[in-house]
Amino acid sequence: MWWWSDRVKVAIRAHKTDFKKWQQSSEDEDTGSYGLGYRHIQALLMFLTLAFGFIASGHAGVTIVAMSNPDNNTADTVTRRLNWKFELTETHDIVRHLDIYQLYDWPKSVHEIILGAFFLGVAVMMFPIGLLGQRFGGKLLLQISLFLNAVTSLVAPWLIAWGDWISFAVIRFLQGGALAGLYPGIQFTVTHWFPISERNSLSSYIYAGTGIGSTFAFLLAGILAESELGYPGMFWLVGILCSIAFFLLTFLGSATPNEHRFVSEKEKKYIVHDHVEEVVTNTKVPWKNILTSIPLWATVIAHVGNSVAFVFIFNQVPSYMVGVLNFDIMASGILTALPYLGSCISALAFGNLSDYLTNRKIISMKMARIIFNSIACFIPAICLIIVTFTNNSILAVVCFVILSTANSGHHFGWMVNYIDLSPNYCGTLMAIGNTLTNIFAVVLPIIISFVVTDMTNRYQWRVLLLLMAGCTFVSNVIFIMFMSADIQPWNKLDEEEEEDAAKQA
Repeated sequence: MWWWSDRVKVAIRAHKTDFKKWQQSSEDEDTGSYGLGYRHIQALLMFLTLAFGFIASGHAGVTIVAMSNPDNNTADTVTRRLNWKFELTETHDIVRHLDIYQLYDWPKSVHEIILGAFFLGVAVMMFPIGLLGQRFGGKLLLQISLFLNAVTSLVAPWLIAWGDWISFAVIRFLQGGALAGLYPGIQFTVTHWFPISERNSLSSYIYAGTGIGSTFAFLLAGILAESELGYPGMFWLVGILCSIAFFLLTFLGSATPNEHRFVSEKEKKYIVHDHVEEVVTNTKVPWKNILTSIPLWATVIAHVGNSVAFVFIFNQVPSYMVGVLNFDIMASGILTALPYLGSCISALAFGNLSDYLTNRKIISMKMARIIFNSIACFIPAICLIIVTFTNNSILAVVCFVILSTANSGHHFGWMVNYIDLSPNYCGTLMAIGNTLTNIFAVVLPIIISFVVTDMTNRYQWRVLLLLMAGCTFVSNVIFIMFMSADIQPWNKLDEEEEEDAAKQA
């Protein structure tokens, strides 16, 4: 095999030489700024994917209430509090003829199983799907997320009518597993497509999709539940939206600029010119170095602490409003959307501000990560503490709006820090953090059920709110102490390791 080893070695060195020549030629040219290009189309595609993905993941909390029988005491209490009418009326003529519209006598425990199945699917699939992205790039992960959610959503009303809550739980598990590729796929694509000088600003438009998707998930689920389509209409809408995004991504998107059919050589050179080093997709993962990296674990801890607190807020705030504050926050729909609309605006502002400060050397990249991660953790912690000690419903809503608005800073804190540490393995690193986060997200409802035995007991809720505040606060302190914004040595195998690998081939 010596002749094959020599060929591999020559190919590796030739690849390096070609890249360095291309990079040097691009540096000799006046690349300046390229303006609008196909990288902006990729940003739009990722925005749509993230927004539709969050609609697919977020609507179930409302839809499951629409599916509940009003004769069930728990569902009836929630329905009356939210001022929604989900009874089978003449407005549901379309789904009557399809023989799929029915209301279910599911107790609260079954609701938690169905909703928790989604996070279980994410936790189970996050790691393997991250490795898949490491091998084939981000586009494939996003395609899997959209395609499976489209298919399962379109057939969901029939499957649920056939298999009751077990079918619903299986569907949510599959959808969660598919959507596990959402963030790793975006990380891989952002790394390849966006130059460092534009990474934060363009990413801010993508991550605004989380707030917009969450907003429309609540609003559309409520509107469609009272339409002629009833709650099945929400499943079908999700299926249609994900199908549209899938076809757009398939025909207009690509994992890297080199794989895109229409992007110009000038734009490719502009993108590569602003990269610190070449980004490689198909490489051997240095697990030992990754798992022993202190800066990485600081980022993972910040990821888990901030995300678990947000998952708690996302799922439990409506129950807290109803049980403790006696506030019909879902009655108008506007108050429900405010926190997520605030996060959309702040995501755009934070991203552009971060690029402005770092590109003009006002602050270092490391300081930018610390500042925006602190905004995402310290301010929500303070808001949660205020909420636990106030009886004022308006003040509580204001705190939740500020909390959600500030939380979007994490996109330019721990989230983009994965790319800082390792452009080559950022999706795999994100998968590690997301796997741990979703394991905690599965366990969280169990903890809540033990602590909050009475939904109207303020003191029981106070324990959880203070716990979440402490979780996000401490995780950020660890992040500040041990994080790094420098590319780690294990991001790329050195020449000797590559030669050894070639000899062993």
